[in-house]
Amino acid sequence: MKLKDLKKVRELEIELIKEYFSSTLENKWEEFPEEWRDNLGASSRNHFQPYLDSGLSFVAEEDGEIYGFIFAQMLHHIADCSNLVWIENMGVDPMLRRNEIGYRLLRETLRAGRAQGAEVAHSMIQPDNAPSIMLHKKIGFFIDNRKVALIDLKDPKLTL
Repeated sequence: MKLKDLKKVRELEIELIKEYFSSTLENKWEEFPEEWRDNLGASSRNHFQPYLDSGLSFVAEEDGEIYGFIFAQMLHHIADCSNLVWIENMGVDPMLRRNEIGYRLLRETLRAGRAQGAEVAHSMIQPDNAPSIMLHKKIGFFIDNRKVALIDLKDPKLTL
């Protein structure tokens, strides 16, 4: 992935986020605050650079068109592991799914991570995303039923 890819990757990632939200959230995309929408996703201006710098993020491209992406970076000293590939997000154009684009992107990220010294890879997968779960299992990921607990430490209503 290169900086020149940002505009097209952003368009595709937002399209896929909207697709996901339409099936999981009651709110419509337009109802979310613009600032929130602008910062959502790994391709947002505030999040893109570390993924770009990592050498672990890739695009599927043909004739200047981007059909898929994967955002990953190396994390250090996480869960008794010196080097961990963190896969934040990946997506494929809905019209081209089931053509091994996601498989190739994921495999390339894992190969690059191993070449950089990664011992483990961790991928964020929504629990209701059966195709993504199957893809990860095909590659060899172990998947259990863990839930991720998140808290917004910037929330002004938070009292700690």
